[in-house]
Amino acid sequence: MTPDARTLVVVADGRRARLLEQPRLDGPLHDRPEWLPDLKEHHDHAPPSHITHAGDIHDRAEKAFLRDLAKRLDPLVGRNAIDQVILIAPPRALGHLREALSPAVARKVVGSDAHERVDATIITLEHVVHVARLARAA
Repeated sequence: MTPDARTLVVVADGRRARLLEQPRLDGPLHDRPEWLPDLKEHHDHAPPSHITHAGDIHDRAEKAFLRDLAKRLDPLVGRNAIDQVILIAPPRALGHLREALSPAVARKVVGSDAHERVDATIITLEHVVHVARLARAA
């Protein structure tokens, strides 16, 4: 493990996302809103029918949002020389995000946390990232 490895921390919930950079292992996290300037929440505008349920519509919108997020990560990881990725999202969103990652980004994932943390403070996220790294090492 290289101490100066750059880590991208992806925090999402199926509707919103934050990207943070950690320039060295266990170093400070920095919010990078400029890396997702126009990521918007997706809405499924399919007309309701007797076979469509609200949960299905919500699930489709969540998957579309996370696919869009994952698609943006590939060039971002290359452009910013990211060595590692840590994913933080509630369980279902985490699963959808993992499914949508390109193979190149998926290979860089070194840890995850299956909790809702989009609104968490930097201090909390630094702790979560540290614990995710420890869990992987164990």
